[in-house]
Amino acid sequence: MHHSRFLIAIVLGLLLAACGQAAPTPGASGSAPTSAGTNAAPANITPVFAFSEAVAGKNRIAIGLVSNNTPLNEANAKVHLRFYNLDETNPQVKFESDASYFGQGLPAAFYVAYPNFDTAGNWGVEIAVQMPGQTQPVVSKNRLEVKQSSAVPNVGQPAISTKTLTVKDVPDPKQLSSGTSIDPAMYQISLDEALKNGKPTALLFATPAFCRTATCGPSLDVMQGLQKTYGDKVNFIHVEVYKYPFDQSVAAQEQAAATAQKENRSLTEAEAATGLAEAMVQWKLSSEPWLFLIDAKGVIAGRYEGGLTKEELGPAIEKLIAGQPVF
Repeated sequence: MHHSRFLIAIVLGLLLAACGQAAPTPGASGSAPTSAGTNAAPANITPVFAFSEAVAGKNRIAIGLVSNNTPLNEANAKVHLRFYNLDETNPQVKFESDASYFGQGLPAAFYVAYPNFDTAGNWGVEIAVQMPGQTQPVVSKNRLEVKQSSAVPNVGQPAISTKTLTVKDVPDPKQLSSGTSIDPAMYQISLDEALKNGKPTALLFATPAFCRTATCGPSLDVMQGLQKTYGDKVNFIHVEVYKYPFDQSVAAQEQAAATAQKENRSLTEAEAATGLAEAMVQWKLSSEPWLFLIDAKGVIAGRYEGGLTKEELGPAIEKLIAGQPVF
């Protein structure tokens, strides 16, 4: 397990804005802005992997686009992925897929695909990006290590039963979330109980006020909205990444990281867990946000790292309710 909770921030690089509460949505009425203006397509487009790992089997991978050090949010960008197994003698295209735009309400867009890798090893990903106004796509080739398995619970595995805080445990809702708008509906049932009540579960790990990727607040907003639609059929649970008082836990985590860096060593297991909610430790999470969709039998049906939109998650939750594969 990688012990830095900053992992996804490093992976995202220039893609995402600074830490903090939900960034305001650029543009109005759901329009998808682009940093490049409307008259010319941006030059020097660089695709960025916006996920920390891929594993053999089903994956949800997100790509971000950066142009001139600025993250893009362009609904009409066409992103096409071609996958090669580089461990083969003469690598050919194994499969290919368009990546769908999901950037509504996020500070930068994710272009998402759901590849199913038949084996672990070294894979190549050719990413072709065509922006509005461009006659030819910009093509880049990237190497991707596909792991045999993950330390983080994955699709097809049983969800880890652990206690999570509810309104019954904490009299002050401000101790349940670092967000400014706290919805009690997200804290009605502990995960260990939810896994037994015969309903599927949407489990979100996010820290709105201290997020390293600026996507925790928007993602929590999305889940709160979906709870209002599907809350009678699905358990919705938000787990704050840090223990209360949140600012002190964040400071303790940063101090542990600074000490390890000063001593030129990796964080110990105990240091990595400093200030984190118990469920974060149990689920072996070292970045945020993460969403897990869990079926009615307690098996993980979907794993989502990074920013979420209702456009992606609404259909997934309907599939979850129907007992169908999420992706």
